[in-house]
Amino acid sequence: MKREKECRSCFCIANRFQRKILTLVFFSTVIPMIISVVCLYYLIFNVIAGELGIPEAIGYTLIPAARKTALIAIIGFLISVFLIWIWALRVSHKLAGPLERLCKDLDERVAGKKKGYIYFRKSDYLGILVGRINSLLDKLR
Repeated sequence: MKREKECRSCFCIANRFQRKILTLVFFSTVIPMIISVVCLYYLIFNVIAGELGIPEAIGYTLIPAARKTALIAIIGFLISVFLIWIWALRVSHKLAGPLERLCKDLDERVAGKKKGYIYFRKSDYLGILVGRINSLLDKLR
């Protein structure tokens, strides 16, 4: 049974480390998607219309189709950015939260406020590190 203290109180960005992870994920998804939409738009307008020598009547018909294509691409990219952002937020919680908690627990042990092992939830990352720190604490006794 989980203690109330172990549960996260909110699902938001907790610390600077988590902000850096999420900023990296955001820019690594948004910038390529913007470049892709611009390239797609350029491909439809300039390459196809210019290289094939399409008459103006067909070009006027092609413009709304190109705009719809770009709009569909933008909507698809925004949905994928949102899904990647949610996934990155969940993963960063399992990494940044335990790291912050580990630092706090280590500070309390160094200050002499607490003794004993450090415990993490099974779903959190850094469990292997905590096991090694607990082994070190055991040897120091």
